[in-house]
Amino acid sequence: MSELAISSIVPGAQRPDTPAQPVPDETTQLRLRFEQMLWSEMLSHAGLEKAFTQGGGEGASEFSRFIVEAIAKDLAEKHPLGFGDKALAGIAPQVPQGEIPE
Repeated sequence: MSELAISSIVPGAQRPDTPAQPVPDETTQLRLRFEQMLWSEMLSHAGLEKAFTQGGGEGASEFSRFIVEAIAKDLAEKHPLGFGDKALAGIAPQVPQGEIPE
């Protein structure tokens, strides 16, 4: 089986000649998660989640939430609003170095 076929079957598998993606630090992950949460709520409020569930029943309702969150994650990574940076700047003086509030 070729390397390309294996990488398309196994999630996270990379070709040997592909450089590894840098792992984001905790602050970056928190900022992205905050942005994702904002996008998700805005998309749901705009009716996207309801549009995916039209006539699909309870199963479609659960699945549509995953779709909205996946879209929100993509938007947060590619088109950040900048609120994550502002939120972290607001709590930074209150949080000891290296700790993230839960």
